[in-house]
Amino acid sequence: MLGAFTGSSMLGLTLISTSNHLWLEFYSDAEATGEGFKLVYSSFELSHCEDPGVPQFGFKVNDQGHFSGSTITYKCDPGYTLHGSGVLKCMTGERRAWDNPLPSCIAECGGRFKGETSGRILSPGYPFPYDNNLRCTWVIEVDSGNIISLQFLAFDTEASHDILRVWDGPPENEMSLREVSGSLLPENIHSTLNMVTIQFETDFYISKSGFAIEFSMATACRDPGVPMNGSRNGDGREPGDIVTFQCDPGYELQGEEKITCIQVENRYYWQPSPPVCIAPCGGNLTGSSGFILSPNFPHPYPHSKDCDWLIAVNSDYNMSRLNFSKIIEPNYDFLYIYDGPDSNSPLIGSFQDSKLPERIESSSNTMYLAFRSDGSVSYIGFHLEYKEGTVLSPNFPRNYTTGQSCVYSISVPREFGE
Repeated sequence: MLGAFTGSSMLGLTLISTSNHLWLEFYSDAEATGEGFKLVYSSFELSHCEDPGVPQFGFKVNDQGHFSGSTITYKCDPGYTLHGSGVLKCMTGERRAWDNPLPSCIAECGGRFKGETSGRILSPGYPFPYDNNLRCTWVIEVDSGNIISLQFLAFDTEASHDILRVWDGPPENEMSLREVSGSLLPENIHSTLNMVTIQFETDFYISKSGFAIEFSMATACRDPGVPMNGSRNGDGREPGDIVTFQCDPGYELQGEEKITCIQVENRYYWQPSPPVCIAPCGGNLTGSSGFILSPNFPHPYPHSKDCDWLIAVNSDYNMSRLNFSKIIEPNYDFLYIYDGPDSNSPLIGSFQDSKLPERIESSSNTMYLAFRSDGSVSYIGFHLEYKEGTVLSPNFPRNYTTGQSCVYSISVPREFGE
């Protein structure tokens, strides 16, 4: 039907049929009458079909024109599935119309990708809010000998209620890779197998815009990354390749310095797992210079910590120098520094807040540091550099001159690096 009209709604209107036939029906009731209508019709040859348009989240692959016998081919944007015919043909008979309606592009609930090297997964209805009470499952399977990397392009679900779960292989393997919800964009996920299962479950209440995930096939082990506050040597990711790690000064490696990419059947992974760099709580330092950081530096230190460090430089030297920066909680968290090998040694000073010492020196080759934090507020903490030093008598190493009185003043900058 081309339309239904009453009153003056047809004034100035032009109607075009899709064939050489046009059927009109006029109905009047038993009440009042009007002037009626006058229609003027004419015939002409319609040589083309009307433009059918483009589906939302789709595009034309090929458009031969809208003439009799020509076709238009459609595809969807990555992550969307074509519903309807992907090819429309302008019919060649008496009627000038497309043989199928315009298709649509839908972000579906679940799917299977096998043998594809890359693709995209979208939450149902994306970028519009997903439905309630969903349970959607996607399975990605690439060729044996490869792994799968997932990159999150967008992510917004109801925190703790609408949850996305990712498994290494099928769920029955019980090898969970990640479980995420909320609006924080998750970090990339890498499988160790050539299959990944993604499951999205929603509850009955709030809906949000959902997610967009890009997947790609990768060969051999995933990128082991670079630890925060550290560095990596080596870029190989094939079986047998070794990469090494080291931490920035003041940080300690948690894990092994060297890791190896290994293959077990169709699974690729690093053995052992990549390490991390942390600022340790206490330790013994014997180098001629070094760094001491509050635990977790540059992030706030933990509550209720008792951390002790012993600095012991070469016994030929009789002085240790300290440079400070950063702050700790005033009146509650303290850094105690002792002139000697333990807390029974003379106390040089206790420090808090941003009150930094103008000069720190030891009378021997050892210094003992004790950091104590309470159970409440945490600050960034401290960053400390130590260096061994020495004081020489006049004419050293020759005999000093008799009858001399020498005074030495040793100062260090208030802030590290200046």
